[in-house]
Amino acid sequence: MKTNVDVLIVGAGPVGLFLAAALSREGREVLLVDRMTQRSFFCKALGITARTLELFEDFGIMQDAVDAGTWLHGVSTFNDGAPGPVMDIPEGLPFGALSLAQYEVERILEACLARHGGKVHYGWTLAGFTEEADGVRAEMTGPNGATQTVTSRFVVGCDGGRSTVRTTLGLDFVGGQFPQTFVLADIELDWSLARGRFYRFNLSATTEHAAATLVAVPVAGSVNRYRLSTTVPDGVLKTPEGERPTPPTLDEIRTFMTPLLPAGTTMNEMHWSSVYRVSHRLVSSYSKGCAFLAGDAAHLHPPVGGQGLNTGVQDAYNLAWKLALALRGRGAPGLLDSYSAERRVVGLDLVENTSRALQATLAQRSPMPGLRETQLTITYRGSSIVRDERAKLSDATLAAGDRAPDSGGLRRAYVEQSFRLHERLGRGRHVLIGYANDMAGLATLAELGGAARTALGATASCFAIVPGDSELGDREDIPVLRDAGGEFSIAYGAAPGTTLLIRPDGHIGWFSPTPDAAGLKAALDLLASVSA
Repeated sequence: MKTNVDVLIVGAGPVGLFLAAALSREGREVLLVDRMTQRSFFCKALGITARTLELFEDFGIMQDAVDAGTWLHGVSTFNDGAPGPVMDIPEGLPFGALSLAQYEVERILEACLARHGGKVHYGWTLAGFTEEADGVRAEMTGPNGATQTVTSRFVVGCDGGRSTVRTTLGLDFVGGQFPQTFVLADIELDWSLARGRFYRFNLSATTEHAAATLVAVPVAGSVNRYRLSTTVPDGVLKTPEGERPTPPTLDEIRTFMTPLLPAGTTMNEMHWSSVYRVSHRLVSSYSKGCAFLAGDAAHLHPPVGGQGLNTGVQDAYNLAWKLALALRGRGAPGLLDSYSAERRVVGLDLVENTSRALQATLAQRSPMPGLRETQLTITYRGSSIVRDERAKLSDATLAAGDRAPDSGGLRRAYVEQSFRLHERLGRGRHVLIGYANDMAGLATLAELGGAARTALGATASCFAIVPGDSELGDREDIPVLRDAGGEFSIAYGAAPGTTLLIRPDGHIGWFSPTPDAAGLKAALDLLASVSA
């Protein structure tokens, strides 16, 4: 185990694995540890959003995820056995909603990490750490009681709701807990309902039983496999005072779940079950000094809409490029502070909205997911490290801080196939894009690309997009793509001169109506403070 690294990551769930893979891809020395001695195979989290699949595509693992999961076609509700509200997954999204068990996500991410030279050190726990002048000094406890001191430039807590990193930092974790006890059960069902839908079954209160709601989500691996979730009725599971409830048996599950399911449903096999309470908490800050928090260590919330794993992975995506830039000695003074500023707003919105959605579900108001749950609309508008040169933004459908939308139909001279914009973004790079219609515009963009590389290093790139009917050809100083179908100009509202700097996490860092050198320098100064 390495004892002197760039980043110590505590917790090797999906969040820690993704962060370690992102930093390893950048050539950083990472130590990823986890207290578990081996992985579990409980499905836990299931939903993978469209935005997370875009992140997976950046790392070349999107197809692996899709192959291992099953698509959700929509949501169907039943009220006392009668069909209720229905929602189908809309068309036109970059990806649909994928049901993918957490253990599969972890398997795919661990393989991705290995391809980039990293690994997980199992059986190691963080005993504590102190911040020193040049980073962090951490005390680790390993298998059989072995101890080890690790020094690192940064430490990141991806270690869940009981985070040791957060506790050591002394940060408040404000919120509460819902009074209900919930149960999850991974079960093979035999019923007549169509495969591929998220089902919600509501049962009204009567003199014989209380109102209840049960949710069933398909799990890949068997056409009969579903993860069921509901509240535990009072008095069903007998637990001594002060002790955690024992996961229910299949017979106990049958007793209180069967009345909620369609008539004739049988439960044939249970893979596992779990009893838990739902918390809603948010840390006061996602960072302190050289330490950072991501995932459940920073935010806990109801599992409505399958947002938790996705939000944690996106925390890691936001943090990784900032840590990488800082470790190269190029990060501007406020760059690392922007992580907490940008992501805590997202976490607060998540906790508040999922808490409201759970209340609505418990009240049987059947809330339906929408565009919010795709996480494609998350924006960092107003962030201290994004800049928009346009005077009037109130009517802008796209602005600095927003996710950069994809567009297809981009053509390059002597290349038969067309390209998608997202194929040229990501991979840890800042990408400068300009929309030009003459040679002078292309020359100016080439100069701006040089300025970006000077400030950010080799991880910055630049290319130009020209109108579909343009006769401008490829150049040696800047790649040129034709907007053959006009998709780019529509998606970005682009006119000749429109120039953007896309961050490594796929959000627009700088938006300008002209290729303005002074504007770009001001935007780069928010990110980098050291020139090559």
